[in-house]
Amino acid sequence: MSEAPGSYGRRRNGRVLMRVPVELRGITPEGSALEESAHTSVVGPLGAMVRTSRQLQIGTEVVLTNRFSQQTTRFRVVWIGELQIDGLWEIGLESLAPLDDFWGVRFPPQSAQRV
Repeated sequence: MSEAPGSYGRRRNGRVLMRVPVELRGITPEGSALEESAHTSVVGPLGAMVRTSRQLQIGTEVVLTNRFSQQTTRFRVVWIGELQIDGLWEIGLESLAPLDDFWGVRFPPQSAQRV
């Protein structure tokens, strides 16, 4: 069953379909070390959707290293999709720090919110 808190479901800004190889590191809720090569399928100025072999829990903090640029930053799990047919989980991550040029993509400035 997927979990989708309201904030992730609403598109606050543009996203780009982009496969970026990443290293995913952290601690699972059970206390075991998590270290895995994974990749994104969608990136944005505030986070990404990562495809990983491990199902994580909402709120879990992880560190991602972009294997193209070797930049590293911290993220929090904010959304969990269903297990895909290829055996990978789609995990929505929100950055805990400004991403600046982390993905190597220039996103347009966020436009004024519509009322």
